[in-house]
Order: sequence, then C-alpha cells, then structure tokens
Amino acid sequence: MGILACPTCDGRYDVTGHPVGQRFRCRCGTVLTLEAERGAAQLACPHCGAGTSPTGNVCAHCSAELLVKSCPRCLSRVFHGHKHCPECGAELAIAASAAAHPDMPCPRCATNLRGRMVGDLLVDECPGCQGVFLDHVAIKRVVTDHQHVRADALLGALPRQEVRELGTSAKMYLKCPSCRVVMNRKQFATGAGVIVDVCRTHGTYFDVGELPRCIEFVINGGLARATEADLRRQKDELQHERMRLQQPAAMGMAFPVVERQRASTAGAALVDLLGALFG
Repeated sequence: MGILACPTCDGRYDVTGHPVGQRFRCRCGTVLTLEAERGAAQLACPHCGAGTSPTGNVCAHCSAELLVKSCPRCLSRVFHGHKHCPECGAELAIAASAAAHPDMPCPRCATNLRGRMVGDLLVDECPGCQGVFLDHVAIKRVVTDHQHVRADALLGALPRQEVRELGTSAKMYLKCPSCRVVMNRKQFATGAGVIVDVCRTHGTYFDVGELPRCIEFVINGGLARATEADLRRQKDELQHERMRLQQPAAMGMAFPVVERQRASTAGAALVDLLGALFG
C-alpha cells in the first residue's frame, strides 16, 4: 500500500506498511479503514495509451517501464504517471502527510491548528492568532467554483479583520505545518495585494484577515483579470526576447563567445516560456 485518501476532505496519508483493516482518524474527524487493493481488468499505458495488463512491468507497445500503485480513494490498481484514476477520477499527485491526524503547529505562533469542515473544505485554524492553513485541495476547490458557493461559505465562517503589516519583531519566513519546510512568500495573485506563505507540496498559510481578502478578490473576478495580465506580460516578454535575438542576425554581426553563450541561455528560456504559454 502507499497513500490513503479521506472520502470527506480528500486529505492524503502515507499508510505504507500498515495492515489491511487498520483504522486511522483524519484531521477532519473522519475515521478511515485501510482496505485491500482492488484489481482491474485492463489499464492504459500512461506513455502511449495502449491497453496493458495491470500486472505487466513493461508496455508491449512502446516498451516503457510500468510501475503499478493503488488509487488513494478507490484502491484500484493504476500506473504511476497517470494524473487521475481511470476508475473514480481521483487526482493521484496530491502529496501525503506522514501520519493520519498529525499535530500541526501554527506557523505563526506554534499553537496546534484545529481542523474543521466548512462545507466540503477542510480548514486548519489557529485558536491563538486566528491564522488559517488551506491545503491545495481546498484552495483549488475555492478557485474553480465559478458559482462561488464555497467562497461564500468560507467568508461566513472566518473572522473578519483588517490585514495587519508584520512588525519588525514578527517572523518573516514561516515553516509549513505539515512538513516543517520553510515556505515561500509570494503574492496570492497579481493585483491581490496580499502576500501569503506557500508550501509547494502541502498548501498555503494566511495570517488573520488575509484569506477573506483573497476570497473577495476571487469573487470579484480578480483572479481572472490577474491570469489575463500575467499572460499578456509573458507574451510581451516573449516578443521582446524574439526581437533581441533577431537584432544581431539582421545587422550581419558575428557573435563573440560571450554573446553566443547569452543567446544559448536566452534560447532555452524562450523554449520554456513557449511551453508554459502554449503547452
């Protein structure tokens, strides 16, 4: 076994080595039971899409090596490389916590966070400083809910308070409550005006007042405008890079060694940017 998903909040837990039948308590309060892995009649190769036996180690069509694992939600056999389970549609790449119902200290004040369900969202709140931690599942559900039902529910459940600037004595860089790795400080979205702390693997921490402000930004269409602005900026940078690379060739000038190195680096960056825009 590998990862087990909570049916209530979709929290993921590493259950490797635990016996079938063992029970776990998720931080949302749901009790999980580890069941036996379920078989599958046939699977598709994640590399070429050809039908493959679920017990095979190599695709007979493209010769790619295959690694079999279990879907964390329905426990069906799936191949590593698929983004979603072909049986139940569960997302497969969500990071797992090391243990069910772990202690999660608040990144700001070290008080243990308390999980509670707001609709189908799991919110980890600090009873001390009122900061809030949302995992990537919860944030994705809020952002992709075009009717804003979840966003409205969160606004009604969270304390409303003005966002305060950090004092000189406050901690600037905070550790993720799940993995204890220092999080990155970044703007929630272009134009949001809120700096949050993000763990790339597990989720985002909001100081008191920051999450309601971000939710209102999403409800008012700010996220869509921010996405369009970022796309325009990337296109402008792409056009500028193209013009810069074309200038020496148009002037009939030979590149010195240093200029050739710069062009090589810029060309690699250009390929990455094109992939991000149109991949």
